[in-house]
Amino acid sequence: MRYIFLILSSLIISHKDFLKDNKEGNSIKKWVIEKNSSINIQGETNINDFQCDVTEYLKPDTLICTKNEITNKLNFTNSYLTIDLNKFDCHNRLITNNFRNTLKADVYPDLKIIFQTIDQIPASCKDQLINGMVDIELAHVTKRIEINYQVTDLPGNQIQVNGSYIFSFSDFNLKAPKCMGGLICTKDHVKVNFRLFFQEI
Repeated sequence: MRYIFLILSSLIISHKDFLKDNKEGNSIKKWVIEKNSSINIQGETNINDFQCDVTEYLKPDTLICTKNEITNKLNFTNSYLTIDLNKFDCHNRLITNNFRNTLKADVYPDLKIIFQTIDQIPASCKDQLINGMVDIELAHVTKRIEINYQVTDLPGNQIQVNGSYIFSFSDFNLKAPKCMGGLICTKDHVKVNFRLFFQEI
């Protein structure tokens, strides 16, 4: 009799767990990052402004997240962008070389953006503003930051995500690049802009 009671108790607990999971409304979403995604970095020197671009994202990384209807958040699992620093073009050979050297691209060739959480994206949106947390890994240093995204729903289960963030070279233990014997000095702050296209799968 005691054995039967234990079995019934186990079934009741399992049933409650199932109802709890179902109530939370968790589901898995997956996106592939399209190759027409782009990223650029805007900086300033004591003489003029400069911009470094990566105009085509060539790695088909997949973002995987769990959607929770209760918290209105998407929690990512092992989801990141990997950007080859040697693909940055500053439209001036001297500035490009100095920029890559500053980021230690020869030793740490990748800039990694690791997605942590993001606000739930509406089923239909145009220039919707949402927030998210990411880890930025650069030159073997990782920083967690909050980014504001502008999201637009596109045809064919695709979304466009625009965002920007201002960081300092010193945040990653780097020194702002100098060239021409120190006559041209780059300011420590730069702005990273990205335009990403996600295809739901």
